[in-house]
Amino acid sequence: MVTASTLMQILSDTPDHRYMVNAVLQAATDYNLLVEGTPPTAVHVDEFFTSCPSGYTLDDVFPLGFFEGAELIGVGGMLRRWNAPNKAMIGLLVFAPQWRGDGRGRAAVGQIEALARTWPGIDRLRAGVIATNQHALGFWRKMGYTDTGEIKPKYGTFVDDIIILEKPI
Repeated sequence: MVTASTLMQILSDTPDHRYMVNAVLQAATDYNLLVEGTPPTAVHVDEFFTSCPSGYTLDDVFPLGFFEGAELIGVGGMLRRWNAPNKAMIGLLVFAPQWRGDGRGRAAVGQIEALARTWPGIDRLRAGVIATNQHALGFWRKMGYTDTGEIKPKYGTFVDDIIILEKPI
């Protein structure tokens, strides 16, 4: 079960954090193969820190790290005010395989939700899940996220459509 030392931190675009994020993404190659069909590359690390949708700034983007002690064991990302002023979007949540299945994902979602509650006006969280990732769909539904009925057609490097889930916070 999760220990008290599993903590979330907003990451900075520094060489140390880039190195640690790359290590997690490389360890979690199974995730990238499932949703994009290819292993992660340096571009994924770049996008983790610098990708910003049109109409938003990097002030709206939150690259998250989940630590066990000093070790980065998982990464996530959030976008504030996604598609409506009262919503935030969880764009990524992935852990290195050896850190999965023991409650850390659940703890991470709790910390993500707590962060979103500190943002004025945000009362809903959304998560987008690639349809091929059935395990993630089950996970998010167990976390209380429900299907919105929105399905975004696959785009970019994704191998399938994106199912949108949402939860009031």
